[in-house]
Amino acid sequence: LVGEDGNALTSADALSVDIEDAAAFRDAVKEKYKDSHLAGIAASDLTVFANRAAYDAKQALEEDSPIGSFGGSKKDALIVQVHQRAVEDSCYFISPEVQEQVEKAVFVIVEEDEDFAGVGMGVFFSPTLAVTCDHNLTEEYTVGRSVLLALKEEMVDVEVVTRNSELDFTILKVSSPRSFIPPWNGSPDQLRGRYLVLASFRLGIDEYQAPYKGKLGFAPAACIAISAHRRYIVYSCPTYAGDSGAALLIKDGYLVGIHLETINALREELDRKKVIKDRLNDVEESLDNIARSGLAQGCSGLLVHGFKNVVSE
Repeated sequence: LVGEDGNALTSADALSVDIEDAAAFRDAVKEKYKDSHLAGIAASDLTVFANRAAYDAKQALEEDSPIGSFGGSKKDALIVQVHQRAVEDSCYFISPEVQEQVEKAVFVIVEEDEDFAGVGMGVFFSPTLAVTCDHNLTEEYTVGRSVLLALKEEMVDVEVVTRNSELDFTILKVSSPRSFIPPWNGSPDQLRGRYLVLASFRLGIDEYQAPYKGKLGFAPAACIAISAHRRYIVYSCPTYAGDSGAALLIKDGYLVGIHLETINALREELDRKKVIKDRLNDVEESLDNIARSGLAQGCSGLLVHGFKNVVSE
């Protein structure tokens, strides 16, 4: 296995394999190194050469070229090249495959009027259960009421099954299974100092982003701290109005939690009405300090551990 410059990424292994053509050999190499050198790289991004001489002459094997007579010795080992474009593509902070998975699982809560304006976000964390911020819904949405969601390709009615204003989450239930992001089961303490990803639609700036309206975007986030009771997370990430309920995940596609608000917005709300009650007592001091410093990217989120087991399927 060699890089764009021809330098070896792995040593040559000599073994007998029952592979007929170059395409099958390429797939086998991808399978062997899928968790190391070729993580995030498609088999189609690999080129197979019969030997070093063929590589130097840039004479690649066709996909249907038989390979039974090649690789008889280390000197004549088949060469598989990883193109630089593929290496660069593998540096996504969230891979295209995971992006697609997330896109099917997140949604926008919409008002049931002629405009279907978005009022907040949410995400399915099981085949039938979803979560959003409690403050995304008005008091009229009591348990048993239906809420209209806009998913990637359709509108769906879901039922409110529980509301928790103290922790600021609402659980919604759908009648038929949907795509979802599985909850992350690791210890919250393991998140500190880790890079995360926020998936949002930037609803609050829709009037200024016409070309991007309805387009899911991803932003890198850095975990700063976990609250003493391991319910909340403070992280740094560019966020926008309307991001409440946006999915916060690790790059491998597991749900870590949901975005609540920016730190500054939390503090202003606490000062003005104290409507968020005491849900952030364990990190309130930190919020004060960050808000006074004017850090616009400081965010607060609710960890998945706080809501994933509240309601059964």
